[in-house]
Amino acid sequence: MRMRAVVLALFVLGIASASLAQGYDALVREAETKLTAQKYAEALTLYEQAFKTGEFSYNDLYNAACASARLGKSDEAYSYLLKAVEAGFIDKDQLKQDPDLESLRSGAQWQAVTNALQQKLDSVEKTFPEARPAGPVIELPAPRLDGTVSVEAALRNRRSIRSYLETPLTLPDVSQLLWAAYGITKSFENAPPFLRGGLRTAPSAGGLYPLDLYLAAFNVTGLPAGIYWYNSEKHQLVRIIEGDRRKEVSEAAFNQGMFKTAAAAIVYSAVYERNTKKYGQRGRDRYVCMDLGHSAENVYLQAYALKIGTCAVGAFTDVWLKKAVGMTRAEEPLYIMPLGKVE
Repeated sequence: MRMRAVVLALFVLGIASASLAQGYDALVREAETKLTAQKYAEALTLYEQAFKTGEFSYNDLYNAACASARLGKSDEAYSYLLKAVEAGFIDKDQLKQDPDLESLRSGAQWQAVTNALQQKLDSVEKTFPEARPAGPVIELPAPRLDGTVSVEAALRNRRSIRSYLETPLTLPDVSQLLWAAYGITKSFENAPPFLRGGLRTAPSAGGLYPLDLYLAAFNVTGLPAGIYWYNSEKHQLVRIIEGDRRKEVSEAAFNQGMFKTAAAAIVYSAVYERNTKKYGQRGRDRYVCMDLGHSAENVYLQAYALKIGTCAVGAFTDVWLKKAVGMTRAEEPLYIMPLGKVE
């Protein structure tokens, strides 16, 4: 019996060692697969093994809480939720609506979780500036106004592409994409302020242009890595944050695979007040999203013409994306479009 116990212990230790050798990323990917398949016990075991490596992310801690809740392990679920909040989970809507957590919402510890989340959210929101910093200005090359790819060909062949060559974009590439997204096509003297320079490549309800665009530059020839605000009126980039922010942008978007090889990303935000002051709630609920769709499709078509891949990403934690690119307090993030060269 003792020998069998020793053998069993060594066997279990071997399994644990093999699991640790798998690495954190492999373990959590497998755990996510099990969670999606509603194999909650297997998912939780994999998350527990992953956390033993010493690594964790708020998203994985949150998923471990979901698996625990589904298994009726409420104390573990609350503990994982609190750890997730401490690590950076601050999505109030998801916490309120996620069916995986339904069994926890009437529990005594639920209020402690919601209080901790609100405190974390308040502390982060205080860090957003009222106005953008006046960083270095980069003059963009003038956009080309004709090309060798027809609109019809771009419409037919455009696809969402999630994997890119590990080669840099160029400054002319960036210039062309940003101009296609929201560049000025007709300026006016003494134009009303809401036009912000004139008419653009994308239509806008009432000409109010609620969107702002940021370029997250990771690997762009001639452009230091950093976060840049696109000043469409002057076709310039204004640096907001210096240094490579790939990790921060990727983590805000749940580490989706396309960010590993993307050379850059366009991040959209909206100042809803630009629309709601004229159109009320309809401006917020409908017109801003219409404007976003017009602009993003322009990026898709222009990207195809430049042999660049992109994919519209809407899955991210709003507050962390907002912080990752240095948005102002009035802005709300809407979209990320990672960019990279393709064959």
